[in-house]
Amino acid sequence: MYFFSHPAKQQLSDTSMASSGRYQLLACELSYFSGKIRPYLRYKNIPFDSVTATEEVYEKMIFPRVGWNVVPVVITPDDKTLQDTTAIIENLERNHPEPSVLPTTPIQTLVSMLLELYADEWLLIPAMHYRWSFMEQRKFVDLQFGRAAAPTSPPLEQMDNPERFGSYENFKNSLPVLGVNEETIPEIERSYKEFLDDFQTHLSRYPYLLGDKPCVADFAFCGPLYPHLYRDPVPGFLMRCRAPVVACWVETMIGVLQESPADVYTVVDGKAVKVTPPEVPRGFLPNDEIPETLFPILQRMFTEQGPVLLDTVKKFEEYIKESADETDMMRVIGVHDFRLGDVTSVRGMFVYPLWMLQRITDYYSGLSPGQRRDVDGFLDRFQGGKELVKVDLSRCRMERKTVGVTVAKPGNAKL
Repeated sequence: MYFFSHPAKQQLSDTSMASSGRYQLLACELSYFSGKIRPYLRYKNIPFDSVTATEEVYEKMIFPRVGWNVVPVVITPDDKTLQDTTAIIENLERNHPEPSVLPTTPIQTLVSMLLELYADEWLLIPAMHYRWSFMEQRKFVDLQFGRAAAPTSPPLEQMDNPERFGSYENFKNSLPVLGVNEETIPEIERSYKEFLDDFQTHLSRYPYLLGDKPCVADFAFCGPLYPHLYRDPVPGFLMRCRAPVVACWVETMIGVLQESPADVYTVVDGKAVKVTPPEVPRGFLPNDEIPETLFPILQRMFTEQGPVLLDTVKKFEEYIKESADETDMMRVIGVHDFRLGDVTSVRGMFVYPLWMLQRITDYYSGLSPGQRRDVDGFLDRFQGGKELVKVDLSRCRMERKTVGVTVAKPGNAKL
């Protein structure tokens, strides 16, 4: 039920191994988005070498190629640089199409994209809260950063010098801009615990989000759930105790769980004999079906993240008008109010999520009238769903550069 390594290898096509060289993944075990891309590469059985982003790697490889210190970064066999997990996966899916993680039907595709946006940009809030708000695990966290920066140093020296990891201080001080404060923390924890409950209910019926094989959103979920919320001690204890099925799923996604729970043995003449279950085709659910067990998670996204995205659209339109000559932009362009449960607070206004939202609205706009009717019928189940998917982004279009995103020039809004 929860094991995908062998099926991936069985489905490996000649296309996947077309390149003679190997990819390099510049990453860290503790990194949010490294936790998204590494299990993806393993599932696809794409040949790669995992290179820890040490001080030297940041200085001599990442910064010269990308322009700032960020992980993960993928170096292709022909020495091209890929950055941003969404763009990395899109590129690799073209070159290594099997086994595909992209649904081909409209509703499943849209749901996968929505859940990827939710995992990448909204589950970041509990992930960062649970990493940085609990002093009782700070030594563990510091050791992980120190080990990543200087892997050959003695462990106690690593623990005492986490700032050698270039972004350590930025991460440690990021809670206010994410809206994590004394007023919001109870609601952040409540929402995350409800998410764990809902995801566990879903995983009790399905091995992955959309059926019997992972879609891109499964790997996006692994980003917050493994490096931060499973691996760090305080949230890891919470996950294992409150939602052990989710913890098992994380272990499967990262390849720790070596035996499938579906393995069954019987005893014949005093010896254990493995019972071979009938071969079951692995795929997404038929007929563009979305499991009802995902509905609470989708509604949580539309309720919590949706208003933040829609308000960012309005504010970003004003920002573009006032900064007409600027195409490059700051990651955060100001602050705005947001609501979580019964609490209203202030957080930074992040622009990048609008690029991910633009991918969704563009996909929806490109559907046939009949397909849009089917999608609309599905979204009618959710308060705020159609409003988000149909939002007009024509006055704040963005385009992707080789690395990063920027305001699109008039008439040019390539994804």
